[in-house]
Order: sequence, then structure tokens, then C-alpha cells
Amino acid sequence: MTSPYRVTLCNCGKTMPLDGETISKACEGVDSKISSDLCRSQSDVLAKIMETSDQALLIACTQEEKVFADMAEDLSVSLPQTVNIRERAGWSEEANKANPKIAALLAEAAMPYPAFPSMELSSSGRCLIYGRGDEAIAVGKALNHDLGVTVMLSEPDEASIDASLIGQIVRGKITNLSGSFTKFAVTVAHYAECLPHSRDTLLFGPDSKSVETECDIVIDLVSEQPLVTGHEKRDGYFHVDPANMTAMSQVVARAREMIGSYEKPIYVAYDEDLCAHSRNQIAGCSRCLDVCPAGAISSHGNHVHIDPNICGGCGLCGAVCPSGAAQTHFPQAEHLANRMAVLVDTYLLANGKAPALLLHDEEWGGEMISMMARYGRGLPARVIPLAMHSVARSGHDTILAAFALGFEQVFILTNPQQRDEHFSIHDQVSLARQMLTGIGKFNDNQVLVIEESDPDAVADILYSSKIKSGLRPAPFAPAGSPRGLTRLAMHGLAKANKTKAHVIPLTQGAPYGSLDIDTDRCTICLSCVSACPAGALQDNPDAPQLLFREDACLQCGICVATCPEHVITLKPQFNLDVSAMTNQLIIEDEPFACTSCGKVFGTKRSIENVMKKLENHSMFAEKGKLDMLQKCENCRVSSLFDQSGTISGIGQRANPRTTDDYKKS
Repeated sequence: MTSPYRVTLCNCGKTMPLDGETISKACEGVDSKISSDLCRSQSDVLAKIMETSDQALLIACTQEEKVFADMAEDLSVSLPQTVNIRERAGWSEEANKANPKIAALLAEAAMPYPAFPSMELSSSGRCLIYGRGDEAIAVGKALNHDLGVTVMLSEPDEASIDASLIGQIVRGKITNLSGSFTKFAVTVAHYAECLPHSRDTLLFGPDSKSVETECDIVIDLVSEQPLVTGHEKRDGYFHVDPANMTAMSQVVARAREMIGSYEKPIYVAYDEDLCAHSRNQIAGCSRCLDVCPAGAISSHGNHVHIDPNICGGCGLCGAVCPSGAAQTHFPQAEHLANRMAVLVDTYLLANGKAPALLLHDEEWGGEMISMMARYGRGLPARVIPLAMHSVARSGHDTILAAFALGFEQVFILTNPQQRDEHFSIHDQVSLARQMLTGIGKFNDNQVLVIEESDPDAVADILYSSKIKSGLRPAPFAPAGSPRGLTRLAMHGLAKANKTKAHVIPLTQGAPYGSLDIDTDRCTICLSCVSACPAGALQDNPDAPQLLFREDACLQCGICVATCPEHVITLKPQFNLDVSAMTNQLIIEDEPFACTSCGKVFGTKRSIENVMKKLENHSMFAEKGKLDMLQKCENCRVSSLFDQSGTISGIGQRANPRTTDDYKKS
């Protein structure tokens, strides 16, 4: 690929057997000359490259980023970019076979990242420390000179009187905590302020039953369970065991810096026009609500609301959303697929064999890979790591795209401490397996979720799980929504593997499928058409017809709940036939014309159905009454006035009686 960078390689003290020729042939912009000590003894070589290069510089080393930045500043040149090839490829027991992977990692690092929206947060440093006694006061003292500290003691008897150098001490118990960094809302029971003349014991003022307050940061040292959902992702909230001194020190260091202005990414783009959450107060899709671990998503009428202040960017909503209403910026599905395409294309161009994709998050997964490289076997040469903001975005669309683009195996490395949050990853893997099984020549080991905390155990799985894929790839240019990427990948794989079956059965809950409609009982009332949020069900403005487009159906179930005749059933499946992408006629009927004036006002089925339901009703027992249902609204009113016994036969309305009338009588 064409690279905007000049790429400089270093074998890190000859600890990596780099082949500059192989790498440079597969990845444009790579200098085939290999250095060994760019950060120290060969710094003059790097300085010359910095000064003379007319391209941006990409250095294959992340460990010495600060050294490179200082050099660039001294030389008044642009800051170089860096990429890690050492822990991810070069430090491995298969390092001699890792050059194709290194070329792929360099090519992927040279890709531009799309711009992302962000929001500005401003923190004044109002910090609430919630604890039992001395541990809370100790944290308060540590932060008092940097933040506006309030120490709230749930059990003040356990606190020593030496509470100097703390902004404020109060007593109380938190009953509710909501909000996010810079705007937490706190409800406190039995609130009381510490009196300034406390001497050998803490004295408190009058007790208030319930007080509401706000703060920017909350350090929780006392609650057995976190006060907010998804607390690991809730910026500004720290739930820590005071007995863990290392964790306490880390929290103090992080909280100390949380004052001033911040730019937070808006992780999810939400389009309510595509949302299938509800219609006409009938519940439909709730997948994003079911999986959000941070509680950032709430129901708002026919749609949902995603609070960008609370959202931590886990990506679960983007992985499960069937319509694309919730799409992640970190990463965008299209950009993620393009990164995978560059990785596998470059790897194969450098004569790599049997590429496998390892999806991992940047923090926990990155640290696991580093541990494997430094103290264990390292990654296999064929396993290409791809870092994500959150591995939870590994949806079925990502997995299917990986196989279509040319990967033979997909590993998803998850943090076992977050196993409860990652249940939907297994659901997405299961869906991908069903769809790939329908293509043929697929086994479960081709997609593996790794939930191990031991780096050696992870390495053993990666080395021992090599299989020969029977799937033929079907490379494509990734573009569009997750649903569009899925269809491109599936159609390409089906064609490449000569799949005979057109319909792949799926389990209940899958976001693809058709509808079983009992056409004998359907009256073409079109209630389902007006309720369908995806436009899968449509009518014909020129004729009484019900049309259905399968590839648009989200299997949300709103049509099933809306149908007054209860004739619709969901049928989860993936249809590979091109007919799924066009409107198909489900049922049609004859127009029904008014028996009086000839105006068309309904369908034959609907009128007959209404007459059948009302034929034994007392209001229509009189002769001719039922026939009125065959007339349009105007003719029906006229008939009412023409029939005897109706309002037209009542005669003149009597005048109201007055006082004079009573006097006369």
C-alpha cells in the first residue's frame, strides 16, 4: 500500500531478526536498512533522518517515544509517530517467521484515523471522599492542596481527631448517586457538618434527614457494591478497597489530575430514525438497553437516549444494534474492517501463511501481549493483533468481515474480570458461527473467545488452536453500516464457496429474518406497515397489497404485537438470495367499492371480516343495518337519516318549559 510515512526500523539491540527487504517490498515507505540502537548510540542516524525526510516519520518502537519526542523538539521538526512491532511480533519463539506480520503492522499503523466528535468537560475539582474513618481522612489530606475536598464519614467514631488540612468533614450515608464526571448528583441521608470547635472527638451540627448535593469526583472507600453501574467505565467515580495500598495510591494520583478542562470523545453516534425500540407504545428492540454495562442508555418513548457523559465507549450497543441506529466512533465499523483488510492484504503480500486475527483492547489485552512477549512464548507469527478501544465491539459483522477479507481464524481476547459484561460477545460469536456454518466448511475453533488471566495459558491456546480453514475468502471494499458489511461479506463468502443453500436458519433473537404471515386470515389492514420501524413491510399506494423486503427486517417483533388478527410470526434466518433485497408481494386483495356511490373505501377482505364479526351483534340485528357497513362514510350517514326509527323520524324537538308555562297550569 502507499504509505504517507517514511518508516524506520530498529531491531532493538539485535533482539529481533528483521528482514528489511521482505518488509519493504510488502509495505511501501519502509527503509530496508535496519538499525540496532536508534534511541542511544545511533541517535545521530535518526537525527539525520528527521532533518532530511520530506515525509512524516514512523518509527518502529514505542518504548522510547519520549526520547524521539525530545529529539524532534531539539531539531524543531514534527513529532514522529511510533508503532510497536517488538512485543506484538519480534519477541516471539517464531520471530524468524514474523516479518510478514511486521509488514502488516507497519501498514496498518500508517493508516489515517477518521476524525471523531468530542465534547468538552470542565471540572472545578470538587471531590467527595466517602469512607468510614481514618482512611478517608488520609485520602483527604493527600488531595486537599490540589482539589476542593469534602470527606464524608459514614462511621465518624472510627476517625481520629487529627483532621487538619482537610477542606470539610461531614457525616452521612449516600443513598443515591447518579450522573458522571463533572456533574455527579448525590443524595445523602443523616447529613451533618463537623463543628469547628471539635477537640478530642468529632462533633457535628444538626442532623438533616436528606440532602442533595453535586460534585465533580467521587472516591468511594466504603460501599460494598459500587454506587453506579459499570463503575470501571464511569469517569470520575473510583470504587477502591482501602486495604489495597497500591490501588489507593493510583486513585489519589488519578484524582489529583482531574481538574480543569477535558475533551471527551463521543463514543456512539445515534440516529433515532433508524431505531426500532418502540412504535405506538408497543415495545420492540431493546438490545442496547440489555447490554449497556454503564447504564448510559435509557428508554425515551419510541426511541432510546444515550448519555454521552456516562458512556464509556465499550461498544456493546454498536455490536448488537440490528439497524445501525447506534454506531460506534471507537471504532467505526467501516474503519475497523478497512484496518483488517490492510493487515491481511499486506501479510499475504509478504508471503505470510494462514493468517489469524487477534482482537484485543488497548489496555488489558495490550498488557497481556506484552507479558507473553517478555516472559513467555510471545505471539505466533501467524496471529496478527488488532487493538480496539474496547473488544466488546467485536460483533458478528466484524467476525464475518474478517473471514471474507482473508483471515482463517479469529481470536477475541477478553478480560476475565469483566466476564459478566461480555456475555453478548458470546452471543455475537454464536450468531457468526451459525451464519458461517450455513456457508459450509466451518468449525467452531475458527472463532474462539479467550478468557484467561494467565499469559502462558493464552499463548498455549494461540499456538495449539491452529486449523486449516476450508473457507475460501471473498475480499471486498469495506463500506457502509454494520448491516451492510455483513451482507457484503456473506454474499461474497457464499459465492466464493459455492454455497447451495439460499436460506440459513438462525436461532430466535437473531437480527435477520423473514415473516410467516397467515394470508388466509390477513385482512390487509396495513397496521403492520405503519408500525414497522425499518420499512420492511410496505403497502402499494395504487392497489390493496402488502409487500415485504426481507433484508430490511430487524426481527424486532413490533409487527407481531401490532397485528389485530395475530397472523404474523417471526422467522429468523439469513436469506442469501437476491430476492431478499427487493419487495416481495405477500398478499393482495380486490378494492371494495361503496354499494351506494361506487367510491372505493377499503378492501374486500377487510369489509367482509368486519361484517362477519358484527353479524350477530344486537346493533345490527335489524334488517338492512349490516348492509350499511358496505357503504362509504358519507353514504352511511345519509342512510341513517333515511331509515325509519332513526333521528329523522323523531319529529320536531319540543320547546323547553319556562316559569310562565308552570304558572299557566
